[in-house]
Amino acid sequence: YHDAKRVNAENSDDDDDEREEFTEIVDYLHLISDLVALLPYALLREEILNEVESVVRRCVGEGSETSVATTASQPGGALPELKEEELEEKFVKGSGAGGQKVNKTSNRVILIHVPTQVRVECQDTRSLTQNRKIARKRLRLKVDAFINGKSSRTSQKASVAVAKKAKNKSRNKRRRQQKKKKSDKE
Repeated sequence: YHDAKRVNAENSDDDDDEREEFTEIVDYLHLISDLVALLPYALLREEILNEVESVVRRCVGEGSETSVATTASQPGGALPELKEEELEEKFVKGSGAGGQKVNKTSNRVILIHVPTQVRVECQDTRSLTQNRKIARKRLRLKVDAFINGKSSRTSQKASVAVAKKAKNKSRNKRRRQQKKKKSDKE
C-alpha cells in the first residue's frame, strides 16, 4: 500500500493531496516508533521497531537494502550475515609464541568489514585456516555489537552476567548479616 502511494505521489505532479497524505503517513509511522520505544518487552519492541523502520524507509524511498541483515538479537538469536565481497582480508607474518612456524609464515589474519570499518585480528593458532574461521566468528560478533548496540548478543550476555553477579553479591551480603546476627545473639 505504502509503495503504491509513493509511486502515485511521484507520478502525479498536480496531485498535492496525495503527497500530503503520504507525508502524513510517514509522520504517523515516526510517531508510532516513538510510542513503541516505550514498550516494556524488549524483544517485541525490537521486532516492531524494525518493521516500522523498514516501512518508513520504503515510504521515503531509501529502500530497505542494507549490506548487513540487522536482526533483533536475543540470547539465542542469529548473528548478522556477512557477505564475502564486503570483507577485506589480509595475511601478515605472525609473532610471539609458536616458534619458527609462526614467525616465518603469514598466519595472522586481519579481517575488515568495509561498510562498517570494523576490524578484527586473529593469531590464536598456527594454522591459517583456523585463524580465518576464528576471525570471521569474531567479526560477526563485533558487527552485531556495532549495529545492535545494547541488544547485541555480547551485550545481552554481559548484562546477564552483571545481573547474576549482583544477585550473588546481595545474597552473600544477606547471609553475612544473618550470620553476624546469630553470632551477636550467642
